[in-house]
Amino acid sequence: MIALTGRPFRATLPGAGAPRYDAVLLGVDRDVAELDERIALRVDRMLDDGLVAETRALLPRGLADGRTASRALGYRQVIEALGRDPDDPDVAGVRAETVRATRRFVRRQRSWFRRDRRIHWLDGADPAWWPPRVVCSLVGWWHDRRYRVQQGPRDAERLRRA
Repeated sequence: MIALTGRPFRATLPGAGAPRYDAVLLGVDRDVAELDERIALRVDRMLDDGLVAETRALLPRGLADGRTASRALGYRQVIEALGRDPDDPDVAGVRAETVRATRRFVRRQRSWFRRDRRIHWLDGADPAWWPPRVVCSLVGWWHDRRYRVQQGPRDAERLRRA
């Protein structure tokens, strides 16, 4: 963070008090083993879809000079492998390193967001939360919540019964 912005990174969550926006924060979580499996599958798909060729094509256009894209998961590992052997990069090594770095990134994100008490967590493996069920449930809940805030609980209850 310091290298990118010139300022130190201060990992602080929003303070207590009234929220700035009338919003509901939802988090969808999965079991760690399932996340690890999904990460590996995603990295395999990225490589099968041509990540190495894409990176090779973007390097002459300045990919390595970018402050963020060159550090993105996947690109960074391919750039490093192409730097070691431009003609025959170690794709297995790229895969292993990208999976490892992505797992580490996911763990940092989970740790960060878990501390935010405003987030309502949903189990991503629970079929009750699969779309479109989740959308209908959340829209109904959000509408009811907003209406209660604007009109008062008795008016909302009267309308619910109607």
